[in-house]
Amino acid sequence: MKPSTERDYHRRIARVIEAILADPGAPHNVESLAALAHLSPYHFHRIYRALTGESIVETVQRVRLARAAHRLTVADDSVTTVAGAVGYDSPQAFARAFRGFTGVSPSAFQTRQRRLTVSPADGSEAADDDASATHADVTFYELVELVELAPLDLLCLRHEGPAATISQTFRTLWQMLGCSADWALAQGTIGMSTGDPEEDGDFRYLAGVVPAAAMEASGQVEAVRIEGGLYAAHRLVGPYALIAPTFRALFGGWLPRSGYEPDDRPALEFYRSRPSPDRQHEYVTDLMIPIRKE
Repeated sequence: MKPSTERDYHRRIARVIEAILADPGAPHNVESLAALAHLSPYHFHRIYRALTGESIVETVQRVRLARAAHRLTVADDSVTTVAGAVGYDSPQAFARAFRGFTGVSPSAFQTRQRRLTVSPADGSEAADDDASATHADVTFYELVELVELAPLDLLCLRHEGPAATISQTFRTLWQMLGCSADWALAQGTIGMSTGDPEEDGDFRYLAGVVPAAAMEASGQVEAVRIEGGLYAAHRLVGPYALIAPTFRALFGGWLPRSGYEPDDRPALEFYRSRPSPDRQHEYVTDLMIPIRKE
């Protein structure tokens, strides 16, 4: 497939994902989504899976559960309310899907997020919210380390479209560099972001790889330097859809109580796991917020 043709297909598929993001609880079907992409329903499934790495059904479920994770982070809604808001007929069906996706129950996840948004002195109530949030679980999610990062040079591709299609941008970058996902992971696969993915026009993202010595920037691939400095680091275990709500909890909860100010550098995502759709709840991603002393 020619690069221009592939970009056109990516844009078409991005329109489909944007429609799902706009209303994840709607009864999306192949015919309407294929029409939105200007593709035949007969071929739509195959093209969609080839470009996204998942089926339409899997995308709809992922987007619904990502929206649920966002609401469980920022609102005091009950699990039942969140289940209905994202298109599930029963809280039981929602809880099964959420646990299969994240590895924890919705109420346990909500407790974890609260642990990132309350001060240690206020944390005693949250600890009792759900019996399935074990002490080890909660301690893990409270863990924020301060790290001094050395400058790092990357080759990057600028992401276009909704945050839900970032994985496409990484795959395109690997293709442009002629490398595999495993090679990129071994070298260093890093995302750089500014702004809020929930705000239109505010979010900027670069998909990056630590290059081999012989690699050079060309075309849409640009050389970018990550400036060194102080970062607050949190290790997230779970699907990539939890990155945005976890960043929100860190920026909105941990940071204001930390004694630090956000610095004028991008937030970073260090990807530590090989993508595997069947093991998303085991993905490891180090989230890093640039900070400075008040």
